[in-house]
This record gives sequence, C-alpha cells and structure tokens, in this order.
Amino acid sequence: MLYFILSLVTSALGSLIGIGGGVILRPSLKLLGESAKSAAALSTFTVFIMAVISVYKYNKSKKIDFRTGIKAGLLIVPGSYIGTFAIAYAAESFINFTYLFVLFILICLMFFKEKIHKIEINYFFKLIISLVIGFCAGILGIGGGPFLIPLLMFVFHTEIKKIPGTSVFIVFISSLFSLVQHAADGNIDYIKALPLAIAAIIGSVIGTRLNRKTDGKTVINLYNIIMILLFLGSLAALTLNL
Repeated sequence: MLYFILSLVTSALGSLIGIGGGVILRPSLKLLGESAKSAAALSTFTVFIMAVISVYKYNKSKKIDFRTGIKAGLLIVPGSYIGTFAIAYAAESFINFTYLFVLFILICLMFFKEKIHKIEINYFFKLIISLVIGFCAGILGIGGGPFLIPLLMFVFHTEIKKIPGTSVFIVFISSLFSLVQHAADGNIDYIKALPLAIAAIIGSVIGTRLNRKTDGKTVINLYNIIMILLFLGSLAALTLNL
C-alpha cells in the first residue's frame, strides 16, 4: 500500500511538472529498504508507465514539441543506456553522491537561469550535454526528467507551456531503453512493480489534468521547490549515514 501511495504522488508530480517522478521515487524506495539497483529498476519501470500515459494526454492537448523531443531524446538515449549498464559496476556510495551532486547542479542552473538563458550553444555541446544527462539518468534510474527542464529551457529554448509535455516525451524515450537493460539484467521485481505501475497510471492522469489548470511559470516554480527540498533531504540522509 505504501508503494502504491508513493507511486501515485510521485507520478502525479512527475506528470504535472515534467520531471518523470523518478528523482523522488528512487530515493524514497531506498529509504524503504530497496538496494540502489532495485530502487533504480523499480523507479525506471514506474517512470516508463507514467510517461506512456502522460505522452498520450499531453499529445491530445497539443503540448508536446515532438521535433525537439525526438532530437534531444535520441541524443540522450546512448548515455542513458551506458548509465544503466554501469549500475552493475558502480559502488552504491558513488551513485548516492552522484545523485546529490546532480541535484546541486540543477538548483544552480535554475538560480542563474536569466544569465544562462542568453547563452547560445552549438550542436557539439548540445550532444555532449545530452550524453551526460543520459548517463546520469540511466545510472540514477530517474528517467532524465529533472535534467530535461533546464535542458529544454536553456539549450533548446522550448516554449514554456510545452516544456512539461516535451520533457515527459523524452522521459518516455530514455526510460524505455533503460527499462530494457534492467529487464535483461534481471533487476526488476515484478511483484513489487505491479502496484507501482497501477498507481503510475492514475497519477499521470491526475498530473496532466492539473497541468491544464496551471500556468507555465507556476510549473517552473514548483520544479525549483521540489529540487531544493530533495537536495536538503538527500544531504541530511547522506550525512546521517556517514
């Protein structure tokens, strides 16, 4: 029941904002006793289900920039696949510190967004940034969502009202490849995954409906608040475990 509620809340938020929900779900599953590999696999599975439903809903509202989504998604996929493969060889402490460092970078990006937004980035750097994002998304099992908001804002200059939908579309692409790798490695406990999947379907419907009633700036502000809370919570948890 706890897994169901957790998936419901994270999927609703992930769909509403476009972050996928894995950035919240993965550490929460770890706190409930899952290993880093199991948490990443269950998180990826749940995020994929959420993304499928959300893409369908956002497409009906014409809130997806498919051209940008495909371009960014195809650049992210190779890194995501490598990151998922690397989980088998990465120490749990490395994964935890990577998660914390990534959150810190995302907060800094959004804090200095006015200055960063003016920077023009060529295709080569877009490729490098996308590959790094994909790798981090794969090894952390978070579908890439938290990275995609800044990526779409600063690198691809996506229209603000289409950022959540486009982000979820990219999450769908990246999580699909990560999910295949997790399934091949036998990391997914399908008994635990079932209630997560059911809740993800319900949560994604709730999230997309809430998005229709929320303006773009409010969505970005919610993103910033969630990233800060996650960073502080993860820092506290990591400090207690040292």
